[in-house]
Amino acid sequence: MSIKKLSDGLYEIRWREGGRNKSLQVFGPAELAKKIERKKKSLRDERRHLDVKQEINYRMSELIDRYWTHYGSKKLSAEREKSIIEGIRSELGRLFVREVNGMAVQRWYENLTGVRDLSPGTAVRHFNVMHHMMEKASTIWSKETGLERNPADQVEVNRPDDARDRYLSEAELRALKVALDERMYRKGTSDLNKTNLRLRLLVLIAIGTGMRSSEIFGLRWSDAMYSEGLLAVRSKLKKGKMRYVPMPPELAIEIRRYPAVIGEDRILPPEPGAKSGRQRVEGSFENLLTRAKIRDFRFHDLRHTFASWYMMCGGDLYELAKILGHSNIKMTERYAKLGRQHIAKTGNTAREVWKLMEEKKEHKEQIAHLA
Repeated sequence: MSIKKLSDGLYEIRWREGGRNKSLQVFGPAELAKKIERKKKSLRDERRHLDVKQEINYRMSELIDRYWTHYGSKKLSAEREKSIIEGIRSELGRLFVREVNGMAVQRWYENLTGVRDLSPGTAVRHFNVMHHMMEKASTIWSKETGLERNPADQVEVNRPDDARDRYLSEAELRALKVALDERMYRKGTSDLNKTNLRLRLLVLIAIGTGMRSSEIFGLRWSDAMYSEGLLAVRSKLKKGKMRYVPMPPELAIEIRRYPAVIGEDRILPPEPGAKSGRQRVEGSFENLLTRAKIRDFRFHDLRHTFASWYMMCGGDLYELAKILGHSNIKMTERYAKLGRQHIAKTGNTAREVWKLMEEKKEHKEQIAHLA
């Protein structure tokens, strides 16, 4: 910033701001020009420390379109992602990105549960999309958007407890299997009940592999590797790696006898007349639980059941992380305590082995004494 005297009583103040050269002519004494220069300099420095660049007018609607093209549309949950970002567009699309600060994101998030009455878990999924989008806006697209930090980082999110420990006991596992078998055939006939056969396979795959429901619905006939006893899971992993889960012989038999739909390569394609590509199991699964007299249980708990019994049967924690598709071992460590508890309960077996060793030692001492 500088002051140039143009003539007596006329000065020009020059400075650079926002990547542009600016100037202002001042009529009056030199002291007035210096005073205005100090104010301009102070104002410029204040703007440098703002979270956003005020001169950039990039709208949220443009950011949403860009995010959908580069990220949202490429996710496995693209259909759900689309509805979420359209909800963001309807509320914030007209604003400039620089106007969407922490308070704006906080109001939007509170509106999810307060006005739209979404469950805490669903609201968190919406927030995760917002956070991811604003993270891209404040990093790789910061020059276009004017954001220097993610405003969603300033929001406190009420995340539901995801460390649910509910899994089926041995007795509940038997009851569930009985309930599945009872509805395998149409009443009084030898004809397969296709509706319940579909649910049966869905449940058996979930409980036998620990796969998520979305992963099971994405299974293709070519994913069943019978000779190797594996199922290939079509999840997007880093570096394009494929994930595999074990397929027990009993599960392989269930998959082999499930009737294929002509012209469909998915094992469990959407049912005829389905309005959405997303598939749900809530209703039929609830009926199954009622017949089996199992309470306080969700479909996702079948995944917990697999993981819990895997560890209680002596499984390796790191192998379990690979099977479940966890990117961070900390997500799997919740099951480690089950392995420890089970080992503690079977301590009597270790004591029996120790006794056998002691008995052999005493026997050798007796033989040595007689010799």
